[in-house]
Amino acid sequence: MVLEIIFFILSLSILLLASIFDLKTREVPDYLSYGFLISVLGISLLYSIYTRNIFFFLYSCAGGIIIFSLSYVLYRAKQMGGADAKILTALGAIFANYSLGNIPLLFIFLLFLVGIGSLYTFSWGTVLYLKSWKRANKKAKDILREKKSIRLALVLFVLLLLIVTLFISNENIKTLLAVIALLSVSTFYLFIFIQVVESIHFIVRIPLEKITEGDWLAKEVKVNGKCICSTKAPCLDKKQIEAIKKAKVDFVFIKVGIPFVPAITCAAIATFIFIF
Repeated sequence: MVLEIIFFILSLSILLLASIFDLKTREVPDYLSYGFLISVLGISLLYSIYTRNIFFFLYSCAGGIIIFSLSYVLYRAKQMGGADAKILTALGAIFANYSLGNIPLLFIFLLFLVGIGSLYTFSWGTVLYLKSWKRANKKAKDILREKKSIRLALVLFVLLLLIVTLFISNENIKTLLAVIALLSVSTFYLFIFIQVVESIHFIVRIPLEKITEGDWLAKEVKVNGKCICSTKAPCLDKKQIEAIKKAKVDFVFIKVGIPFVPAITCAAIATFIFIF
């Protein structure tokens, strides 16, 4: 139980500090995220040596690799920051050694992360939408006009499902088709909602002197029709920033994200409850 308390205190301390930084500056210092990951792996290694059980450390490494792999995909898709990925990797290394009965605690953590993260992100997005109600509604109408063909296809698809249910007697299949229809419609409008909030609040124009390494480029930087920096890279690096400065561009469009560390913190605390 001593080891679990150490992990809990370490995690809570780092996560609370990281949450404060994330909420205030939208950036988490590298020394916090890297320090957390190195500390977790170091403690796991020392515990393995002390107990002569190398599998504890190996499970930590395996859990870290699994979470890192998932996080890296989201990072490349510009849906997660680098600090978030490192913090999640450290938590994956902790929870990999525990289970609730036959259920790995790592899986429970992921469920909490998806559930709490979705609720947190939707709530944050809803507040932002309401703050710019008129502008957001206008943007939503514009996007819906652009997606007219998709809307028509969606309506036809839902109607087809409803017609099919009229000829099916199995209640389970009817329910399944109804759920598919509902999910199809809700997913489409959720996608529109995300596009609206992102375009109004998360894509910002900043002057050249304020861009920093690690920023997400939202729009390609072009000079005289030539692409200087592409949006394909997950984030800006020193080489790209130097290229932008040499091109004497006045400003760039950067994508900013929701501070997600508080959601990770809540998911981690909920998971630690199962350890104790």
